[in-house]
Amino acid sequence: MKALSVLLLVMLGLSGWSGAGASERREFCVFDVAGASGFVYRTLQDYHRKAAIAGVGLNMRPYTDEDKAVADLRAGRCDIVAVTDMGARTFNDFSGSISAIGAVPYYEDLKVLLHILASPRVDRHLEQNGYEVLGVTPMGAAYLFVNDRAIDHVEALEGKRITVFEGHHDARHMVEYVGAVPVTAKISNFASLFNSGEADISYAPAAAYEVLEMFRGMGSKGGIVDYPVGQVTVQLIARADEFDDAFVRKSRRIMSRLYPEAMRIVRQYERSIPEDRWVKISPEAVRGYQEMLRSVRIDMQQSTEDSGMLAAGVYHDDMMTILRKVRCYTNPGAMECSAENRE
Repeated sequence: MKALSVLLLVMLGLSGWSGAGASERREFCVFDVAGASGFVYRTLQDYHRKAAIAGVGLNMRPYTDEDKAVADLRAGRCDIVAVTDMGARTFNDFSGSISAIGAVPYYEDLKVLLHILASPRVDRHLEQNGYEVLGVTPMGAAYLFVNDRAIDHVEALEGKRITVFEGHHDARHMVEYVGAVPVTAKISNFASLFNSGEADISYAPAAAYEVLEMFRGMGSKGGIVDYPVGQVTVQLIARADEFDDAFVRKSRRIMSRLYPEAMRIVRQYERSIPEDRWVKISPEAVRGYQEMLRSVRIDMQQSTEDSGMLAAGVYHDDMMTILRKVRCYTNPGAMECSAENRE
């Protein structure tokens, strides 16, 4: 009998059995507008491999509809979902505030921020309403794609039609603040609105030039304003307590460490854009954009109008303070660092 017991244990060991604690494969739903061939999906394949090493097997599934991916997480058909910061806002306003307009102007700022997000110091902010953030990594800076190169300073935005994503209340407030006209859009159609001429301006990462063929909307007169109005990130969201604390911490570190590879691809997309397509702006215009975007964020926070309060409501105060400190860490001479009306 003893020999039989030993034989059974050996056989179970060879078959990969690990008892009641055996880990099942989890569903990892990844939104990428280009599907499994896209930049986000390919970048997260490295996360998939490292999660397996950490003891969590994942079954990756591509989604080209972000709303569907979010719905499947809520319905329990996904255990982890990878969405843009806009998609993440419905789960967590702290990490969702990373895409606050103009709040993370440079990649150096984003790199510092990702280290902070992987630190236990902000753990309490990364779990809200039954969901938690398992990490953040870059998708690239958002630039203004314009159909006229003369749109190279803040004042030139007045009267122009600018696409604004549904639910992106802060961007809508900015558009109205500068006297432009918001054109409601979705991730699935913003590029076509620009390409068809229904909008004069649209904001997107550089990858959209090739992947979404946004060069078509530029025509012969347009270009891409070489100043980032924000950062687009991919964020992992899961139901709280779906994974143990050790893996959650590991996951956040893995995502943070994807930064070099993600940025290699981002910069590859940026370098592939013909030089004459970039609209270079003067240092004065850069300062104008920086101050305008800061003024918009402050105006939202002080507004007593419904639209302003709705816009300000998408920002988490602690994250806005962290972002300001990061900007002043990387650029201590900026006006905001000594201004009295600091965020």
